[in-house]
Amino acid sequence: MSEMIFSRRKSKEFKPEEPATEAESKPDHDELVRQADDLISQIENVGGVEKCNLLERRGEALMSAGEDDAAIEAFEGCIKAGRRMGVPYRSLTALYNRKRRIAAEQGDEEGAKLYLDKLQSLMQSSKDLLRGK
Repeated sequence: MSEMIFSRRKSKEFKPEEPATEAESKPDHDELVRQADDLISQIENVGGVEKCNLLERRGEALMSAGEDDAAIEAFEGCIKAGRRMGVPYRSLTALYNRKRRIAAEQGDEEGAKLYLDKLQSLMQSSKDLLRGK
């Protein structure tokens, strides 16, 4: 009887799936940049919420590609176009922090201060937005 129980346990063991290889799981840098660049003409021809949605998509693709400066530009444009919380604010916070840390590691006090100031401004903007200002 104990053999039977042991057999059942064995058959119920969790067998994790093999993870996809890195190449299969995420597009490469060039593909992400191409996807982001494909959105430019659409962004130029719309306004308001739709423009913000496209800028957000562009920013996410560029951020995934490691193109931080271009991603910052897209997310900042999204906030200007639609004053939207969520992804643009979270992404900008992460990007500003990354840029601030890199500047500090390189001894670039001006760069570190620039991104610290941008972070503070972003936080104030988010508070104002929540308060309805």
